[in-house]
Amino acid sequence: MINSRGLIVIGFLFLIFLLIVAKLFTIQISKHEYFTLIADRQQNKPQIVKAERGTIKDVNGEVLCFTRDDVSFFIDKRMMNPQRIDSITSIFAKVFNNTKEYYKKIIDNDSGNICLEKKVPMNKAIELKKFVADGYFSREDYTRIYPYNNLASHVLGYVNHDGEGIEGLEKVYQEKLTGNNGYYVFERDVVGRILSIDESLSKAPVTGNTLNLTLNKTYQQILEEELNAGLKKYDGESAVGIIMNPNTGEILALSNFPDFDPANYETFTADCRRNRAISDTYEPGSTMKSISMSVLIDQNLVKENEIVDTENGKYFFKGTRISDSHRTGPLTVRGVLEHSSNIGMAKLSTRVEDNVFYKYLRNFGFSNSTSINLPGEASGQLKKPSSFTPITKAFMSFGYEIAVTPLQMIAAYSALINGGSLYQPYIVKSITDYSGKTVLNNQPKIIRTVITKSTSDLIKDFMIGVVQKGTGISARLDNVLIGGKTGTSQRLVDKSYSSSSHNSSFIGFFPADNPKVICYILINAPKLGQSGGLVAAPVFHDVVKRMIETDRNLIIDNKKNENKENLINDLVMDIKSSSKNKINEKAYSNVGTNVSENHSRNISIVNKSIMPNLAGQSMRDAIALLNQLGLEYKIVGNGRVVSQNIEPGKPIISGATCLLKCESKSNFLTVNQKR
Repeated sequence: MINSRGLIVIGFLFLIFLLIVAKLFTIQISKHEYFTLIADRQQNKPQIVKAERGTIKDVNGEVLCFTRDDVSFFIDKRMMNPQRIDSITSIFAKVFNNTKEYYKKIIDNDSGNICLEKKVPMNKAIELKKFVADGYFSREDYTRIYPYNNLASHVLGYVNHDGEGIEGLEKVYQEKLTGNNGYYVFERDVVGRILSIDESLSKAPVTGNTLNLTLNKTYQQILEEELNAGLKKYDGESAVGIIMNPNTGEILALSNFPDFDPANYETFTADCRRNRAISDTYEPGSTMKSISMSVLIDQNLVKENEIVDTENGKYFFKGTRISDSHRTGPLTVRGVLEHSSNIGMAKLSTRVEDNVFYKYLRNFGFSNSTSINLPGEASGQLKKPSSFTPITKAFMSFGYEIAVTPLQMIAAYSALINGGSLYQPYIVKSITDYSGKTVLNNQPKIIRTVITKSTSDLIKDFMIGVVQKGTGISARLDNVLIGGKTGTSQRLVDKSYSSSSHNSSFIGFFPADNPKVICYILINAPKLGQSGGLVAAPVFHDVVKRMIETDRNLIIDNKKNENKENLINDLVMDIKSSSKNKINEKAYSNVGTNVSENHSRNISIVNKSIMPNLAGQSMRDAIALLNQLGLEYKIVGNGRVVSQNIEPGKPIISGATCLLKCESKSNFLTVNQKR
């Protein structure tokens, strides 16, 4: 009986032994790889280390956006000794000037991994990292910082809480900015405590690339401050401003109002976050006249001094009334642009064929996106010739029945003044990696040549006249020659044009004889002023004035760029105040000038009722003669007279205006040789 029991026990023990051997065989041999993997995961558990997002800098290296090395702190209640909780809550309460009960409540109300504080700045994180306890750990948790708050918010964009770019450059260059995450492999004991780090299996994170922009922070600040001030002054709904280099397509500043703070984007509406400069289209109004005029000039369909009857401000065209904001009589082609005559442009537009007009507008970039490296760009609208009505071309010539974006318009104007080349606008100059190596370098890109250089030079001269004596006079500066064009267009309200709601714009460039900067200002729905000359042009004036005061390199030679109109005014005052004994009014046959050794002039006039031939006269002598004849005058250029709009020998009409074109000596000789 006893032996049988012993045999049963031995048999039972032997069975257990066999089971253990079988299990060990399974673990050690048949499923060795499987259990080895489980052991590795338990003992050598990897932890992802998030890569730091790349930096965004302006053209001078100023940091516009960067990532702060914040840290989030956690406890694992499963590994935490309850006696250590009091110590942890005490140190957190001290660092964050809070109560111990606050942190105890967080711990008591949750289980597993519990976050005590998120995104702790490094200066505080250092104190918290000194504390060591089982179950207490931290993780890198970077924060995206925009040090200048709302500055360039529509350009930079923003990231969400997961660090993903949602708008602006943050979105377009998400992959370039993100970098490559790393990981550390920790060797842990059976309860998960860290024993060591396996360097051979760990990989350090790689910081994201740096975006180096064409944007100039100083210009951006000036543009935003003046644009915001103008929006408030004229009580508008919204505003857009763009500053660009017309010779390269580089965006120097871009602003929209209302704007937003990228760090707190959730608190702003979608309307505030919208980049109107590229996403919104509008009918440009009179700024389109410079484009239309360049088409006529490039096709040799107009002469600058030919006369156009502007019908005293009211004109019926194809059964539709066209009006000018101010009544004028006959104007030269130049005067049509300077005084922004809708009627003049409508009449002149009939000279160009529909297909030719459409082709030029397409070549200027309208109805095509500019392909700038920003998201959400609109293409605008341009009717095809097959869709033209009898009045379409006339209305398009002064900025209606066409929809453009502000960026398209400033790009087109850059082609107008740079010699005829349409550049692709861009805002990222280069991209460098974490070591400083350049991985992308953007260069100016010419899309196409739109007009000839001679056309560009003439239309540029026309736009100088717009600022010197036309609708853009509010944009004038004393120390630099400005050119530009005003624009005012009625807005569509409830599907009909409103007489009380307008888009007011101005596009100007300087120094006008060799443009380095072009600036676009648009104020939407101003309640005060309304016209581009009264609203947008003064804002442009204030922006440019501050830019020049801040950066004198914009005007290298002040004398060279001195305001031509001021020179002419000084000359006129000098002539009017000079001694009248130099002018003998007794006789006139052929006007001539004899300069003696002391440079005194003897000019004789016979008949004050007949227009003399002023060709070849110096500007000074021509003005003196016109004063004696009682004529008003307008001067284009400098040097000697090469043409006049009142032909020699014609009767002089009291109060008439004589337009003189003057050119320098070298140009004058060339003109006369051609004749």
